Amino acid sequence: SRKGPRKSAARVLIDTREVQEIGDGVVLYEGKSKDRVRFRGRVAYDGTGFNGWQTQSKGRTVQAELEEVLSRRFNRRIIIVGAGRTDAGVHARGQAFHFDLLPGEINTTGDEMKLQLAMNSMLRRDTRVWNVSRAPTCVTQREHGSKAGHKWHVIYESTKKLYSYRICTALALDPKQRFTRCHICDGAVDLDKLRSALKHFEGSHDFRAFAGAIEQNERRTGKEMETIRTVYKVDLVDEGKGNYRVDFMLKGALYKMVRNMMGTALEVAKGRMQEQDLVALLNRIGDETRKNNRCKPAPPEGLCLERVYFSDGF
Repeated sequence: SRKGPRKSAARVLIDTREVQEIGDGVVLYEGKSKDRVRFRGRVAYDGTGFNGWQTQSKGRTVQAELEEVLSRRFNRRIIIVGAGRTDAGVHARGQAFHFDLLPGEINTTGDEMKLQLAMNSMLRRDTRVWNVSRAPTCVTQREHGSKAGHKWHVIYESTKKLYSYRICTALALDPKQRFTRCHICDGAVDLDKLRSALKHFEGSHDFRAFAGAIEQNERRTGKEMETIRTVYKVDLVDEGKGNYRVDFMLKGALYKMVRNMMGTALEVAKGRMQEQDLVALLNRIGDETRKNNRCKPAPPEGLCLERVYFSDGF
C-alpha cells in the first residue's frame, strides 16, 4: 500500500513547463511530460464505502483505486488527476479525471474501449469508469498574436460543476434510497422557506462561513485562502412522493461548501434559523467565519457530483 502523502500530479505538470516556438506561431509546452499521451475519462461511484475522492493513508478512496487498476494494467505507477473532490460518503455520476500513458501503450480508439473494459473488470462493483478517450491538445491565443498549445487538464479546463442534494420529507424513506437520499425526520420542512433560502446562494459571495477546515489550512500554510466562489443557479425540484432534489450549478466549491449550504438552508426551512441570519453569514456583515455558523452540514449520503462540464462538450 502507498505510504505518505501523494505527490501532486498537477504540480508535476506545471513545474516542467518550458516553451518552444514551432511552426505557425504555435507554442508547445515541453518538459518531463512532453512525451506522454494524455487520456481522460469519467467515473461514477457509490460513495458509501469510500473515504472520499482523494488518496489518503487509510481507508478506500476513489483516486487510489483508479490509480491501482491503471498501475496494474501497465505495470508501472500511474497518477490520476480529478476535478471535483468529494468527501466520505458522497457519490458521483460524472466526475472527470485524466492520466498520462507512454507512447505506444494505447494506439487506437478500439484500445481505449478495451482499456475502459479492463478497468471496469478490475474495479469493484460500486465504481465504473466511462468515456475513456484521448484528451485533445488545447490551443489559446496569446496577446502578441501567436498561439500557445498545452495539454488538456481536467481541473483547468473545467467550466462548471453540477451537484445535486436529495432529501425525503415523507414519514418513511424508501429503504432502497437510504444511501442516496437524506431523510428529514427531525422537523417539518417549509418548502417555500427552503426555496427562498437557497436562492440567496446564487451569485458570487464569500463562502467562508459555509466552508470547512479553512482556518486550519490557513494556519498550516501560513497563507489566507481565497473563499469567494460563484454559484450560477440553485433549483429545488419536486421528484414526487415527498422526495425533492436541490441542484447546485457552480464554478467550484470549497471543502464541504455544498453540504453546509444545504444544512443551513434546511435550518431556515425548519424554522430554527431566521433567513436574515443566513444572509448575514453569506454577506459576512460581521466578518463571520464557519465558527459563527452553528448549522451542521447536511449528511453526505444525499449529495452527488452529477457532472463536471467542459467547453469542448466532453
